[in-house]
Amino acid sequence: MEEYIREQKKEIGARIQKILAILDLEPAQFAALTKLTVNTIINIESGKGFNSNTILNISFYTGMPLNVLLNLSSNRIDKTTLIKNFWYNAKTYNFSEYEKFNEKRFTIVEAIRRLIEETSFFDIPKKTGEVRNRITKDYSIKLESSAVSQALLDFVEDGLLNKNKIGSRNFHYSK
Repeated sequence: MEEYIREQKKEIGARIQKILAILDLEPAQFAALTKLTVNTIINIESGKGFNSNTILNISFYTGMPLNVLLNLSSNRIDKTTLIKNFWYNAKTYNFSEYEKFNEKRFTIVEAIRRLIEETSFFDIPKKTGEVRNRITKDYSIKLESSAVSQALLDFVEDGLLNKNKIGSRNFHYSK
């Protein structure tokens, strides 16, 4: 029985990791936006454990009912609905953290827009870290990779950048 419980925790942890990857958030950001601790998120991701309130909290913020959130037999997650529900709930129920996240994001969006429109920076494919480093250099602001990634995804959706996957979690962005 203990082995079964350990395996289920690992699978749930992998599911939560997938959700963070879809939302393009680091554990600390996801924790802040969902009113959980970083250690709680790290423990879930690593399969170490969690309680029912934690899972209910994640279910609430992601807008995923428990039967969907914990459907480990399905590898499919409705990305569009997840992203829409998560950001709506974060904004509605944790506005102060949402606002902090978006304040940095506005600067990032403007910086990326300038790199697209006014330079040849994206003529050669760039990883998120390269974009973050360039913005940090140009604007002297410290940024989280996930905030840069989210802004890049917005430009992909708007058709101003292309996104190509490299490996299991890395992407390149280019014109």
